[in-house]
Amino acid sequence: MSSNWQVVEPPTPAVPRLDLRTGVVHLWYLELDELQLPDGGDCLDGDERQKARRLQRAVDRRRYRAAHCALRHILAGYTGESPAALRFHRFCPRCGPAVHGKPVWAVDTGRLALDVSLSHSEQVAMVAVCRPPLAVGVDVEQVRTGVNWSAVLSGGAGGPQLSDLDGTQAWTRLEAVGKAAGTGVVDLPDVGEPGRDGWADARVPGVPGVWFVRAVEAPEGFAAALAVNDVPAGGTRTLRWSCLPECPGPLSGTLPTAWPAPDHEAGHRKPDRPGEELV
Repeated sequence: MSSNWQVVEPPTPAVPRLDLRTGVVHLWYLELDELQLPDGGDCLDGDERQKARRLQRAVDRRRYRAAHCALRHILAGYTGESPAALRFHRFCPRCGPAVHGKPVWAVDTGRLALDVSLSHSEQVAMVAVCRPPLAVGVDVEQVRTGVNWSAVLSGGAGGPQLSDLDGTQAWTRLEAVGKAAGTGVVDLPDVGEPGRDGWADARVPGVPGVWFVRAVEAPEGFAAALAVNDVPAGGTRTLRWSCLPECPGPLSGTLPTAWPAPDHEAGHRKPDRPGEELV
């Protein structure tokens, strides 16, 4: 496990503790198998509960519920809202408000207050949070073995052979950009070479503007990437949130944590690629 994450203890219920400034990205790391659901998962909405029930393995159902419950508590820590009261909608840059696209949180007026992205793979989850006009996407993947990465990353055209780690890392960059833009990877983003600061330019087919993506720290055996619509002037703060059995509960109105999401529908088929998700 990485040793460079700042551990933040869950605050007292209903007392937001973190200040998120404009131009800063907070990147949260979670070990899902460590988490005790702060409120037993009661904060989850009907859609989240239904998606969890559809997962075949008990461990996957628990991890999904832990990730989404943690996400709600994380966001509540920034906003002062009750985790169960948070409502999300989806926005597609090609279609507008829709049943597919990027999940976003909005206050009742419809004004976007925070931009968030969650990714999880096996027992590891990561959540990125920022204030608009920044937009974020994060992806974490367990290193995949036996994948023909040259074909996957080139859309089947072939290319140089990559190691399992390098191929998985390259894939996380594509996923992070697709999630930040809200398009997924139905059409592969075009990602350039990283500069000295680690950021690479990226473009998404059919979506105007330039995105920026870089690899970020992940536990051993995993790879992760963060994408933004502008390089954060205030930098990225990496944090670890844990709720162990001794943490105060229920944590209604408290700190933040994770989630996943569906395909880009409306005629856009989700490709059969490893680890793909849009969140």
